[in-house]
Amino acid sequence: MTEFGFCDKGAGYVRAQVQSKYNIVSFHATGLGDRAVEDLVGQGLFDAFVDLVPANYGEYLLGGNRASAPDRLEAACRTGTPYILSPCGFDMLSCGPIERKDKNDPLWTKRNLAERKLFVQDAMRVQARTSAEEMTTVARAVAEKLNKHTKKHLVKFIIPTKGFSSLSIEGGQLYAPEIDRVFVTALRENLDPAIETIEVDAHINTPEFGQAAARALENCLAK
Repeated sequence: MTEFGFCDKGAGYVRAQVQSKYNIVSFHATGLGDRAVEDLVGQGLFDAFVDLVPANYGEYLLGGNRASAPDRLEAACRTGTPYILSPCGFDMLSCGPIERKDKNDPLWTKRNLAERKLFVQDAMRVQARTSAEEMTTVARAVAEKLNKHTKKHLVKFIIPTKGFSSLSIEGGQLYAPEIDRVFVTALRENLDPAIETIEVDAHINTPEFGQAAARALENCLAK
């Protein structure tokens, strides 16, 4: 299972639901952890992959700091591994340090990040809200990857409609539900109909989300 700080409670709820039946190996979805999980899933070492934070592929597409290798999201599709995903992290773009804003940095200028909602954790860690256009780009690319899964009925995309991360819930620094909805629409329009999307009327850090992800996992492993 991939996770990071902006969905830590949601990951905890998923874990609480399934840990009595399964051994869970957690990967921090940045840097080495993100690359390691893709490699190990590709080796067939796991019965299923709960990818709560696939967003490093979005970072790769948009030029963010957490960018993964271009083959991210492919291991489970190639091996036919049951694949449970959420959109956590697609609602933000890692663009620190903050000093880049005033140094004519290519990422900041190309994407006009200074004009967006920002979450500044500290001088080094900065998250910018992704735009509707960027969310559409990411959703289409993610759908293209998932459509190559060899057993599409074993792919479930869980969408927490009230916030993809702790930053995009109501009251969060990157709250923009209309942009989140753009991602959902583009994903549904481009996903193979055999791949199920499951909307949860809650944000990602809730028991409701954890229960939905756990049910999806159980259903996939039962097939």
